[in-house]
Amino acid sequence: MMNPIWQTPPQELTLDFQDVHIWCANLDLPQEQILPLAKLLCEEEINRANRFQFEHHRHRFIAARGTLRIILGQYLNRVSDRIEFDYSPKGKPSIIASQGIEFNMSHSETLALYGVTRNRPIGVDIEYLRPMKDAAQLAKRFFCQSESEAISGLPAGEIEKTFFRAWTAKEAFLKATGEGIAGGLDQIEVDLSSQESRQFLSINGNAQEVENWSLLPLVVAENYLGAVVVKGPGLFRFFKP
Repeated sequence: MMNPIWQTPPQELTLDFQDVHIWCANLDLPQEQILPLAKLLCEEEINRANRFQFEHHRHRFIAARGTLRIILGQYLNRVSDRIEFDYSPKGKPSIIASQGIEFNMSHSETLALYGVTRNRPIGVDIEYLRPMKDAAQLAKRFFCQSESEAISGLPAGEIEKTFFRAWTAKEAFLKATGEGIAGGLDQIEVDLSSQESRQFLSINGNAQEVENWSLLPLVVAENYLGAVVVKGPGLFRFFKP
């Protein structure tokens, strides 16, 4: 798994076809930073934010969406509150008048992960490493048999981490294709043979299909694992807003 070095982005961002830009943002922001971000959101996003019962969840949603708009605005040379989104029937977001920019985002607890490419699908996922007593049982229910056996055979302290390694890779792939979890977590087989492994073994039972996709597992921060999946090879760069 990769431990990226998060860098300050250049003043002028360029994004060629081979580039894959990954951003990580803190969502626990003071009130004085939340208010300007909220002003960037559209009515639908504000309505979604207001559905959260607890204020800190509402603030994190606003921070995640507002930061997304700021990041995308830099690639589009567009005012952040003028960016409009469309959604596929299965919920995958895209930019209206995208100029070829494709993106994906994920957030968990206090961090958000964003991926940006040009003219090719990308999916990202981030998960907080929380205690899960039933991780092995969940793997047996939702993962491939080989993954379930690999996880159940691990020492107790490694089960949850390996479960999330598999989960983030599968989730990122299904977000890249636009299928979402309904596409079937057991249809993507991840190599869990070592911590250094960065590959799929099969996709929908096809071992050849994995050649069309790049998987990059990440240690995003302490207690946070993530994964990036992109169609084709990529030159990865890592930024913090």
